[in-house]
Amino acid sequence: MCGPTGKLDRNLFGKVLMKLGLGLIVSGHLNFITGAIVHGLVLKHVAKLQDILSLQYSISNIITVASAILSISCGISAIVLSRYLARVSLRWAVLLLSIINAILSITCTLGLAVSVIITIANKGRTLLASCTFTNLELIQISHECPFDPTRIYSTTLILWAISIFWDIVEIVFSMRCFITVLHLMKVRMCRKRKEKLQLPRIEEVNEENEDGECSAWL
Repeated sequence: MCGPTGKLDRNLFGKVLMKLGLGLIVSGHLNFITGAIVHGLVLKHVAKLQDILSLQYSISNIITVASAILSISCGISAIVLSRYLARVSLRWAVLLLSIINAILSITCTLGLAVSVIITIANKGRTLLASCTFTNLELIQISHECPFDPTRIYSTTLILWAISIFWDIVEIVFSMRCFITVLHLMKVRMCRKRKEKLQLPRIEEVNEENEDGECSAWL
């Protein structure tokens, strides 16, 4: 971000912030819907268990939903800022929301990735821990489960993968929004280079003085 920061005009800033805001709103809504489906499908039953893995599933899903809501808020703020670029309070609000949302989305991505790895490692036994049957091969004909266990393993993994994708999209849009607002505020991210002054050597100064005296005698 070194170099001139005032080259972009106000119209271009408005268009960029408008696109970023719309992207955050869309990705936030889709991520919120995905997290709600995961919670309503499986995690509301798994959360009742007193298990560390079940707690990890629930916390990851709650953070994902919170990140989606924050993405929507950040997108709305960016759209409002695109119409009122001169408002300093709006600039700082979008700046803080974007960096907080990026950090929260990174946390969601890591948490969901851990959930996917754990679920694949134990072959979905944690997801089906609230069911009373013991033979996983009879899962399709068993009714001793508070939810429909048919294909629940693959469905949950797919939904988690979709949530991870939308979290990455939120990270990208949040960071671009953060950088755009920094450009708008004309903030530089690097130090200015210090120019070193080269002092002339003593011999060069003496030679210049001698040449000046010779020209004066001539």
